[in-house]
Amino acid sequence: MMRAILAVLLALALGPFIVAGMFLYGWWTYHRLERSIVEKMDQYYLSISAPNREEYLLSSDEVFEVPYMASKLSVEAVPTRITDSSDRLIGEFSSARALYVRSPEDLPPFLKKALVATEDGTFYRHHGINYRATARALLANLRRLRLAQGGSTITQQLAKLMFTTRKKTLGRKIFEAFCARKLEEKFTKDQILLMYFNYAYYGHGCFGIESAARFYFGKPAKDLDIGECALLAGIVNSPVRFSPYEHPDLAKARQHTVLVRMAKLHFLPASAVERYWSDFWAAMDQRLKTPETSFWRMNVNAAPYLVETVRRALEKDFGRERILKGGLRVRTTFDLDVQQAAQTALRQELAAVNRGVSRSSAAVTGGLAAVRPADGAILALVGGPAFNYSDQLNRAVDIARPMGSSIKPFVYAAAFESGKYKPEDKMLDAPVKYRRGGKVWAPRNYDNKYYGEVALAEALRRSLNSVAVKLLDQVDIDAVIALLSLAAGVPRQDWPRNLTLALGTADVSPLQWAGAYSVFVNGGRAVRPYFITAIEDRAGAVLKTGGPAADSPVVLSTQTCAAMVSVMQGVFAPGGTAHAAARRAGFSLPAAGKTGTTNDYRDAWFAGVTPDLSAAVWVGHDDMRIPLGHGETGGRFAAPIWMNFVKAVYRNRPTKSFN
Repeated sequence: MMRAILAVLLALALGPFIVAGMFLYGWWTYHRLERSIVEKMDQYYLSISAPNREEYLLSSDEVFEVPYMASKLSVEAVPTRITDSSDRLIGEFSSARALYVRSPEDLPPFLKKALVATEDGTFYRHHGINYRATARALLANLRRLRLAQGGSTITQQLAKLMFTTRKKTLGRKIFEAFCARKLEEKFTKDQILLMYFNYAYYGHGCFGIESAARFYFGKPAKDLDIGECALLAGIVNSPVRFSPYEHPDLAKARQHTVLVRMAKLHFLPASAVERYWSDFWAAMDQRLKTPETSFWRMNVNAAPYLVETVRRALEKDFGRERILKGGLRVRTTFDLDVQQAAQTALRQELAAVNRGVSRSSAAVTGGLAAVRPADGAILALVGGPAFNYSDQLNRAVDIARPMGSSIKPFVYAAAFESGKYKPEDKMLDAPVKYRRGGKVWAPRNYDNKYYGEVALAEALRRSLNSVAVKLLDQVDIDAVIALLSLAAGVPRQDWPRNLTLALGTADVSPLQWAGAYSVFVNGGRAVRPYFITAIEDRAGAVLKTGGPAADSPVVLSTQTCAAMVSVMQGVFAPGGTAHAAARRAGFSLPAAGKTGTTNDYRDAWFAGVTPDLSAAVWVGHDDMRIPLGHGETGGRFAAPIWMNFVKAVYRNRPTKSFN
């Protein structure tokens, strides 16, 4: 309590000096740039009201750190293009020139009323500054010693869009206030609203009300109805937070607040608020269910999961404006043919699995990743059955789930690499118990079947749990963890250092697992998956390069790799866990792999390799508490997807034999 009192007293004592300093700095900044500011205002308005005069935006841009609509890129826009390894176009971000509403008469009356009600109820009464709101906000901020409230009018917000950046500098608010007063002197209220609507950002790459109206509702701004006007007016405050696509619940609440405020200002009857709100969302909910290809508008999008993966990577190094309009050329390792084969295989199999699932039950979903074993170049990523606004989770990359028995090849590989074991060596397959800390752990085989003395090759082919656990108990567990860590790129501490490791109790993503399996066909060398080879600017100059990891350690000998490939080929043969799936799919290509199923049948996996392809498939529910059902194994769910995918990949290209 005492600290709060002291803070208030200090703020009151220093407040006048702080305010005076801010005022002088803001006034001096405005006075120094006044001629350029006035010239800029004229240029901005001319660019809107006079078609084909956007070139006026290009002069003297160096005076200010100007926002999107005043930048050169909005006039000389060049699309950012994403290409695959054969230079085929995968995606092209929208590159249309800025769309403007040219006259205040073309703005729907309710759009202007919705913005005024939301952002500045006294807009038509003040002259650029609401002194009462400003004083109230200033006192609140001084009292709390932080920016707790804002008192900006619409005109001040427009001045901020035109002449300042997001940087919080001393006296910026004062500078904005002088700019706002000048805007009010030069333009009518409706002209100010016109500029505001044309410069505001509405999310998803939409700059300006015309662009937003076409993106969200597929119509020009002049045709917006009351509900649509209220939604767009509410979005301006926080485009990401109030996006109906990303946060529909927040968007609904925000739009309702806008409609209520409009009613309070007598812009519409209070009795009509609920009807406008419910009617709008009845139609909008249907629109939200329509599959879309990207959160950002695209001219081309042949592979949404790939494009979204690239977009995330680009946003780490480049601004949104440059991605949308800057003419970047992103060269990738992706193979469009392989990607389309993966999309089709996953979608068709999941559709068949979900055909009998009731609407009230959670749908089965999945992910697939494929890499080139030689260097880890990513060829395909599919994160689910369909990419749309309600589901953009990339399960090939963004999830990590227990891999089940698909881990066993690494246990066997470590045993063979030690020189103490060979595929033909035998081990007793029988029930086993382990005591740890007073507790008994008794791993069981699938369906409680045991085969007595079996060769290690047969034990892996049949995925016998008891043998895998015994083998791990007899080899160096740290050697197995080291192999897994290097192969999958997962830190050693993330692998359980106990015998449950043999049953796949650690979590990986399909991409990590596809990379890990590469070691079996590339001479035992660990790879790190990558997908960008080069990023160029609009002139062709290389901005960034990518490629294989420089340090790719050899983790297995070629002899061990050859032995593992030979053993894992048996998974497709009679007695193997994927034999039934191979027979149904008519699969006979040179391949090696392993199924995986976790406790209670929650996760189904298949990971495998051909001489020049490594791929992993996961199938399950997003809610990992929900099982697939008794007997629903990796061989039943994941293996058919993997086989159909590989068959499609090699339909129009030659197959190779393992060396």
